[in-house]
Order: sequence, then C-alpha cells, then structure tokens
Amino acid sequence: MRLKKRTKAETEISTASMPDIVFLLLFFFMVSATIKTEDEKLKVTIPKAEAITKVEKKFLIRELHVGFPKNQKLGSAPKISADGKFLELNALSNWVQEQKTSLGEAYSDQMIVLLRAHEDVDMGIIGDIQSELRKNNARKILYRTLEES
Repeated sequence: MRLKKRTKAETEISTASMPDIVFLLLFFFMVSATIKTEDEKLKVTIPKAEAITKVEKKFLIRELHVGFPKNQKLGSAPKISADGKFLELNALSNWVQEQKTSLGEAYSDQMIVLLRAHEDVDMGIIGDIQSELRKNNARKILYRTLEES
C-alpha cells in the first residue's frame, strides 16, 4: 500500500483584521486633516477695520481672493483667485453665473461675494472687480477684514 504525501500546504491570508486597519486609517486622516482656509497660490494679508458685520446666511457667500502670487514665475501683479484657480477679470461673469446656479433659483439674487484682498493691492483692480460684479447683478459685496484690536 502506497501512502500519499501531502506536500501542498494551504495558505490563506487572514482578513479578519482588515476592517480594524481601515477604520484606524480613516480615523487618523479625519483627525489629522485640516480645513483649507487660505488660498495657497496667493499671498493675502487682510487689512484691519473698525466696524465688522457678520453674515447670518453663510451659505450665500462666495469668496474671491485678490493678492500677489506666491510663485515668482506668475509675476508680481495682483491676481484674482476663486476656489484655488486663477481668474481673469473677463472670466468673472462666467464665475458669477456658475455660483448663482449653484445656489439655486430661490437664492441666486441673494448671493454675497466676499472679497478677500491683500492690504497692499491697488484699488484699481478692486474697482474693476466691483464693476464686473455689478454688470452681472452681483451687488452684495463684502470685504473680509480683521477686527482692530
């Protein structure tokens, strides 16, 4: 009688701890992640103001940044940025229309544009932005400032 040899060992990788590892990674990234509050492409130092008004309906706010580029290759002239992308002055009308459609029909006329401009930016570009927003019926404009201490 001939005996069979078992040479083939069955090897399986245990996946029992996989959900624990995934949960730990998810928890780690949730705790260590930060909410992005500044535009990484522009250098913006907010001016100080004496009077500050708070907005109740924050979902109506759409933010524009005006500042000097951090990257020297982009030049030293002030640039306009929204949602991490540079905008030209003539592209503001498209941006306004996109933002109004994102709010929905009921709130599109109540959209508030929050300008976050560097304190050394020339008022010429701010005036150009205001006139471009006015042309597109975005008439509520706020300026982000810091409270003077």
